[in-house]
Amino acid sequence: MSKFRLLTTADFHSLYECFLEAFSDYQVSLQMTELQFEQRVKRDGVELELSAGAFDGERMIGFYMNARGMWKGKLTAYDAGTGVVPDHRRRGVAAELFDFVAPQLKQRRVSQYLLEVLISNERAVSLYRKLGFRELRRLAVLRASERMKPLDDVEGVSLRRLEEPEWDVFCAYWDGEPSWQNSIDAVGRARDQCEIVGAFVDEKCVGYGIVFKPSGILMQLAVAHGFRRRGIGRRILFELSGDVMLKTNNVDEELKGTLAFYEACGFEVGLRQFEMLKVL
Repeated sequence: MSKFRLLTTADFHSLYECFLEAFSDYQVSLQMTELQFEQRVKRDGVELELSAGAFDGERMIGFYMNARGMWKGKLTAYDAGTGVVPDHRRRGVAAELFDFVAPQLKQRRVSQYLLEVLISNERAVSLYRKLGFRELRRLAVLRASERMKPLDDVEGVSLRRLEEPEWDVFCAYWDGEPSWQNSIDAVGRARDQCEIVGAFVDEKCVGYGIVFKPSGILMQLAVAHGFRRRGIGRRILFELSGDVMLKTNNVDEELKGTLAFYEACGFEVGLRQFEMLKVL
């Protein structure tokens, strides 16, 4: 019979090993070094004392990695990763572990629980629906199919790297809200691992992009409405990509223009996810 408890910093290496085993047969490779795992956990805001593990003896066989922050005006827990090792699946571990951790979150005044799950993972989607989660958005995961080719400069536009994001400017260019992993808070948590490029016309910033360097994930990209369709977005992408084939996670599928832009830049939709929420 599995035992459940909240995690501590002493569990970090066990959590890493359990993560690798649980996602060893995932649809996309999530194999990474322990340093990369630590960088991912930091970016997502995971708090071990809010995260839970399932144990068979001393072995961790399942987990919920939880972050905490404000989401649409409410204190929210974010599931940055849930997994059960293959030899303990189909035994109700994930559901029982959720029943353990949900009251722990509510006790800490968390009012809602947010997560993403692959649409193709029908078993997981079914579980979350039974647990009371409802679908908010469909999100696309895109990957560059090839390295970007050199581009000509855009006349009258200069690119420069920025030390800090200018959120009062940047947010005005959004067409929709970024997901948890790409949010303002996520950029802040991973600031030392991010690169920011701004596009300027007459010293006015008219577009920007932010990439999480350890994994080549494009966290945000936006151009002012009056300056679109001039190649500025492509130039920002090229400047950020270097020798890396970028990827971008969790683009709202309702943003048809955004998806069309990425596809025109050589990105392909590899996966689709539901963003789901449960009121605690």
